[in-house]
Amino acid sequence: MEKKDKNQRSENYHAQLTVAEQLIDHSEETHEDHTDYSELEKAEILKRAEEFIYSPDVRKAQETLNRLRDAMDAKILAERPEQIKAWVDEGNDARDFKPAPDEAKQALNSVFLKFKERREEERKRAEEEKLTNLKKKQAVLEDIRELAESEEQANSLNKMRDLMKMWREIRQVPKEFQDELYTRYKFYVDKFYDNLSLYNELKELDREKNLEFKIELIKKTEALGEEKDIRKALNTLNKIHEDWRNAGPVRREISDELWHRFKNVSDVIIQRNKERQEELDRKRQENLNIKQLLVEKSEAAIAVWPTAGKEWSSLGKELDTLLEQWKKTGAVPAQKNQEIWDRFSSARQQFFAARREFFKNINADREENLKRKIELCEKAEALINNEQFQETSDKLNELQEQWKKTGPVPEAKNDEVWKRFRAAFDHFYARKNAWLKQRREDDKIGIAVKEAIIADMKKLLEIENADSVFPKLKECQQRWAGSGFVSGKAYFNLQKEYREIGDVLFAKFKRNSDNMKQQVMKEHYAGVAGRSDGKNQLQSEERKVKDRIKKAQEELATIENNKSFFALSKNAEAVLKQFDTNIQKLQEQIARLEKELAVIRNTKPGNAQ
Repeated sequence: MEKKDKNQRSENYHAQLTVAEQLIDHSEETHEDHTDYSELEKAEILKRAEEFIYSPDVRKAQETLNRLRDAMDAKILAERPEQIKAWVDEGNDARDFKPAPDEAKQALNSVFLKFKERREEERKRAEEEKLTNLKKKQAVLEDIRELAESEEQANSLNKMRDLMKMWREIRQVPKEFQDELYTRYKFYVDKFYDNLSLYNELKELDREKNLEFKIELIKKTEALGEEKDIRKALNTLNKIHEDWRNAGPVRREISDELWHRFKNVSDVIIQRNKERQEELDRKRQENLNIKQLLVEKSEAAIAVWPTAGKEWSSLGKELDTLLEQWKKTGAVPAQKNQEIWDRFSSARQQFFAARREFFKNINADREENLKRKIELCEKAEALINNEQFQETSDKLNELQEQWKKTGPVPEAKNDEVWKRFRAAFDHFYARKNAWLKQRREDDKIGIAVKEAIIADMKKLLEIENADSVFPKLKECQQRWAGSGFVSGKAYFNLQKEYREIGDVLFAKFKRNSDNMKQQVMKEHYAGVAGRSDGKNQLQSEERKVKDRIKKAQEELATIENNKSFFALSKNAEAVLKQFDTNIQKLQEQIARLEKELAVIRNTKPGNAQ
């Protein structure tokens, strides 16, 4: 059973690269761009952006274009006060000012459009190329099948070599067809080599060449350990695995050992990237925390608007300082980048909008604004002891938005009314923080329970008997349903891990590799039976398999006889162990051939054995 499992793993090694492919998709550009684009003029920003339209490194190009766009927006916002001042100096009313469309920004938008169109064109080309490759591989596979089923000739081995070379030269196909193509390819190649007898020396020579080729692939994989660019290393690793799976067979007695050496080297590369990616994710999360703090400082800075020109100037400088700190902070997780920037940028945009509003309404009735803010204080104070914390937070945030939109109040009352408003917030959030602390304690208990259930489910992976696994799995599911609720990121992580382990358990007992091979074999002989000379071909196949069974049985009897001869010899332990290994291999071969013989007989017209 253990040997069969090892064979399954070696033959299904394509699945081993799933984690590598996920890491490639997950990993972002590894070279951080520390260029300070804020110092560039708009024309230079546009020129830099145009250089990235056809960049081969799409991820880096997208990241850089986003930073250039942010720099352009910052430049435009910085020019706005001077534009307003020039407008007023010309004798116009500041309230009538409307910024003209910025030509540089419009040109930058065109660059983004071209970049997007180029990426879409490349994606379509790649998909079309994969479909073309699929048709090519299907044609080569049909030629391999015909050669494997035809009578052996002097040039059969050379034909097979040429077809295998053609197969290797055809690269990517759509993912949904990869496993099926490889299963059929390996079935017919193995069938051809198993049937090849007249030119046995050439067959063994071919297998030796395949061995040399696979050893060279292992060396190339080992060399990837020196590659500093993890993304490049993983892409190269995938290509090496593609070459491995397309290579011909080697001697069966070294096949597993060779694969495990190859897999172990591959695992080192994959693990190295996982650790690197985890460190990168950790750093970017730290950067996100820093930028969230800058956002909160920006929002706090504009929570109450200035009431004098000098105060507006001071607030502008404070926001500019926060912007400089933002620029010096590194990248954040990609999925949060736009969201956090929009929030930070929104505070600045609100500032510029409010400053314009201030100068438009400098002579507005401040007493009316004071009444409105007192009403907001009263509404906030009515909420401070509410137990619905999230709902109350939303209401207080809404009140804060209304406060921001309310104009200045008389100077003598400004600090008083603001401190009253903030006191209500401070009281409520002190209560909310205490509640959150207690909830985190409750979460720890719930997390421990769920982690224990997951640990029990992982133990089920070691059991091979489905009848004993599923009752225990059902029990775990019932425990999970009653394990309570945890909040935040822990909930999603635990739920994801629980679901993934469940999927693995169900998949493990649903259909294994042997079933797939048996189905391919049945489909093959059913196709043979449907031909005009199918009956004769099936009889020929039955005779070949019976001969191979007979030959294996004779070889088994010889080895068992030799084993008994050496049984009483001194220091014969190593020899007897080799005999046992060969006996096991022959017994497995005979069992496999008997299954194939049963399929042939059941496929023959009129038979239902």
